[in-house]
Amino acid sequence: MTAKGYLAAFMLFSFSCAYASSGSGSIGIGTVSVRGNIRVDGYTVQGNGTLFDGTALETSQATATLRLDNGTEITMAINSRGIVYRDRLVLLQGQSELKASGSSFSLEADGLRVVPGGPNTLGVVSVNSEKTVQVASLTGELGIVDDAGLSLAHVSPGTTMSFRQATGPAGAANGTSVTETGMVSVDNGQYYLTTSDGTKYLLTGKDFQKYVGKKVVVVNGTLQLATTASGISTIVVSSLSINGAVGIFGTTAGVVWFTTIVAAAGTGLGVGIYEATKGPSSP
Repeated sequence: MTAKGYLAAFMLFSFSCAYASSGSGSIGIGTVSVRGNIRVDGYTVQGNGTLFDGTALETSQATATLRLDNGTEITMAINSRGIVYRDRLVLLQGQSELKASGSSFSLEADGLRVVPGGPNTLGVVSVNSEKTVQVASLTGELGIVDDAGLSLAHVSPGTTMSFRQATGPAGAANGTSVTETGMVSVDNGQYYLTTSDGTKYLLTGKDFQKYVGKKVVVVNGTLQLATTASGISTIVVSSLSINGAVGIFGTTAGVVWFTTIVAAAGTGLGVGIYEATKGPSSP
């Protein structure tokens, strides 16, 4: 065996040892391959190796391809972090492409679970430092579910949707900057915003006549707690929007999500994965 062959064998052996010593489990759930370096359970390794239930992965300047025994295939983009389990990938940072098989595999990101609607579904999920989750469906439909199992939305083929937690009233202090979504109504010359969970606010700061009966997003508002005689809190509105807003979906455990339709799928999402697939050449 040549010196280069010995080196390659040693690197592959080191990769496997890193997995085995991680304590994640003794039965493999699939394989990972990368042309370049990747951190696996804290070890910097290179090449191909076996995945175990609970393996932590972090890419650098090369993408990594995960092929699970259940037929699921995942491509992690550069500068991405995640933990792979037998039935799901928890994406902590960056972007991943999910190609579903017939198995019940999902991808989790910041409290949301992305569930493929069927086999041959292809989607891309990203999460950024501001905890905004973007989901694009390239083929097939993707369901969006919260931690409590509540269905929030469905992402159709060719669509990209953005999800983030709205800063809502749960535990909010007086003067807190808020983002809220709801229907605008008028009563005795006063304008109100009623959210999907029935919470009602008095709106001030703008002329809301043209928004009556419409679902709007208060993009920038200041919360004033219980300032009216009836005890209804007031939102002093600086700006609001009705374009692309889909609305608030879940309020489980005080967490409020709202989403907007961003663009056609593939615009912004997936491009980085495609262009970086080759990665740097192996030594």
